[in-house]
Amino acid sequence: METLFPFGFPTPTAFYLTLYVLTFVLHQALMHYVLAGSGYLAWCNLVPGDGETPRTAQPLAKILRDWMPFALSAAITAGVAPLLFVQIVYPTEFYTANLLLWWRWMIVIPVLIVVFYLLYLVKTRRYSEWSFLARTSIAVFVSACFLFVGFCWTANHLISMHPDKWPGIYETGRTELSNMEVLLRMLIWTGGAFPTMCLMAAWQLPPSSTDSQIRLEEWRLARAALGGLFLATLAGIVYLVRLDDLSRGLILGSLGGPYLGITILGLLVQGGLWFLILQRGGRPVYRVILSGGCTLALVGASVLRETIRLAHLDLEKLASHHEQAADIGGWLVFLVMAVVNVAVIGVCVVMVRRGLASQE
Repeated sequence: METLFPFGFPTPTAFYLTLYVLTFVLHQALMHYVLAGSGYLAWCNLVPGDGETPRTAQPLAKILRDWMPFALSAAITAGVAPLLFVQIVYPTEFYTANLLLWWRWMIVIPVLIVVFYLLYLVKTRRYSEWSFLARTSIAVFVSACFLFVGFCWTANHLISMHPDKWPGIYETGRTELSNMEVLLRMLIWTGGAFPTMCLMAAWQLPPSSTDSQIRLEEWRLARAALGGLFLATLAGIVYLVRLDDLSRGLILGSLGGPYLGITILGLLVQGGLWFLILQRGGRPVYRVILSGGCTLALVGASVLRETIRLAHLDLEKLASHHEQAADIGGWLVFLVMAVVNVAVIGVCVVMVRRGLASQE
């Protein structure tokens, strides 16, 4: 593995890895919106502020409440493709991790179903009339549920990387994972969720608002984004230092090194522009550049994530399975359904935007 990802792998392996990473990036962006958005709404309820308008009634909170159910459904839909590809790329590792997680994995779907309906409840007028304790409890519960789902996927990923720990996990029922490793992973992805959410929310700011309103919301978004970038970067540095020599060597070498550079560039672009927005206010061109920086960071971080996992697995065994899978076919059906789903999601977005515009 001394060539740039994914060119050093056999053709079927490179093909599946590329599709897995690209589809995961889309799912990750939408997941970031949901994870960071729910965290922001929980904070708004916990710390409503002392101004004339509480944070829960301000434009940013309203936007997040309106779009969260759609964003969750879109994140789940976008997660189907990487879920299918991860079963092809890492079949034994993925299914074994599922089984070893046992009840934690079994309740992920029920948790998401409960949260999905709670997000619709949060949008209602009746919810806004409830007591502070009731509203805050629901908001915190929703955010905690998304963190739990994130933990389950993080644990699944880490368990799949360590076949040597599988017997111990089976015997004890405990994950047998390093608490520090889990914590750092969670901090990286949770912190990284905020700049992505802030960028998407910035595109959603209503153009009909006054300049002062937009400036205030951009200021809030910039602060949240910079805080998330700092947290993710700090946790990423500590995580890199704590990695084993093989994983660190692949990340710093020719396989992952260019993607580490892409990730750093994306973080710097986002950090610089968010700081500029914090000081001087935003412009439409800033959002365009931020979108590019965010995309670079997401793609780079996703490749690095897989680089670490590949360092712990038997690539020859995986390659033979990928070659068998490539002979099965079914690509035409996949491509057709992908186009149909993207079109349906696009139509839903247009319909919702028109509906919201008609209410203003």
